[in-house]
Amino acid sequence: MGLFTEGWESHYSGMIEWLGPDFGGNNVTVNPATMEVDIDGEVVKADVCNVIPAMKAGWIAASAGLTNDKGWAPVNAADMSSKMDADVYVLGDASQQGDMPKSGFSANSQAKVCANAVHGALTGSKVFPARFSNTCWSLIGTDDGVKVGASYEATEEKIAKTDGFISQNGEDAALRKQTYEESIGWYNGITSDMFG
Repeated sequence: MGLFTEGWESHYSGMIEWLGPDFGGNNVTVNPATMEVDIDGEVVKADVCNVIPAMKAGWIAASAGLTNDKGWAPVNAADMSSKMDADVYVLGDASQQGDMPKSGFSANSQAKVCANAVHGALTGSKVFPARFSNTCWSLIGTDDGVKVGASYEATEEKIAKTDGFISQNGEDAALRKQTYEESIGWYNGITSDMFG
């Protein structure tokens, strides 16, 4: 959070107001016609508003009986198979997998572990131990990027973080530009990996 507030103050001073969950927000309605948000009875006028609702797995996962009482689909970390139905695999945003964040990088990493496990089960070939990685880049301004990431391994209970890194407040412009450029390289690489 500190990286974002530092970036907002540096690039957008006085333009962005963040209202977190401690503000309330149990009952939120948005009126796009008037650009008003009603938060627990308090009406706020906004030029731009990003309301992020509480998240859970999608309707298809719930209707298939794959979700728990918290709305997520629990999985086995070694192969991403559902704990509710061993013949179904769940990756990415819908899965309750442990320490990994919900990101495109995470889903791609999980897909590779899952594909290796499914291939091994179908062909009797070697299945390598599940290892996962993730990096999330956030672009705060032109040539100003920050990142957070980690490596993970499968345990009996979950995908567990083994080590990690995060950008720091006060980094110089050259490092922030390098981080931004890394994000472009990652995007080009992952889209080539998925669609090439």
